[in-house]
Amino acid sequence: MNKLLSTYGLTREPFTKDVAPSDMFQTEQLQEALQSLKAAIEGRTSAVVTGDSGCGKTCLLRALEEDLPQGRYRLHYAHNSTVNRRDFYRQISIGMGLEPHSSFAALHCSVSQHKLRVIIVLDEAHLLAIQVLEQLHILLNFEKDSKPWLSIILIGLPDLRETLKRNVLASLTARVPIRVLIPPLDADQVKLYIRHRMSTAGCRRDVFSDDALLLMSKATGGIMRRLDVLGEQCLVTALKTKSSIVDAAVVQRAIQSCGDALL
Repeated sequence: MNKLLSTYGLTREPFTKDVAPSDMFQTEQLQEALQSLKAAIEGRTSAVVTGDSGCGKTCLLRALEEDLPQGRYRLHYAHNSTVNRRDFYRQISIGMGLEPHSSFAALHCSVSQHKLRVIIVLDEAHLLAIQVLEQLHILLNFEKDSKPWLSIILIGLPDLRETLKRNVLASLTARVPIRVLIPPLDADQVKLYIRHRMSTAGCRRDVFSDDALLLMSKATGGIMRRLDVLGEQCLVTALKTKSSIVDAAVVQRAIQSCGDALL
């Protein structure tokens, strides 16, 4: 790894998952998505965020958490979306710092003393059982001081939108008015993304050629997580061939090395 860093003038790994919010790549779509979520929270309402796996939904959430005023909100991130209704309420209770409760009635009794605005983020929400989704509108109905006591952000793959169109979930859909869709990066954005990741890692020159970046865009469909995997492999492949530039030939070999990781 030290050889790779020195060859390309890097101070750290450029395509790591551990990225500070201030170093995250920003597109117009992601900035608009962030503003929509902030507006939902400030307006005491809820939102749905959908996009392909690896398109930046987690980065969006981290940017949101970083941007929220300290001491006003309590954000609880729930990533286990395969729970039943009983465990769902227990999970929310624990996330809010309360004793575990297995029903809405028990949770209702405890929450009246909660002083912070609560934001519940349900990741992988496309995996939530219908029986659990049906309970969300009950949570959103509850008001404290004549205002909703929490906001719910549902994050999932695009088929979550189709699930929410079911008649049985009409009450929930009406209470989650904000819809955010995060699209893949286009070819121009891919160029900016790769160069941004390299520059924030200390690189001061263009390592990836234009034809390499175009091929990377086609191979990954503009999905940032796939770009990270392929970008790292490109640098390793170029290093093996003692090349200081990543061109289309290097990318082609890197694609073959990545295999199913780009699917």
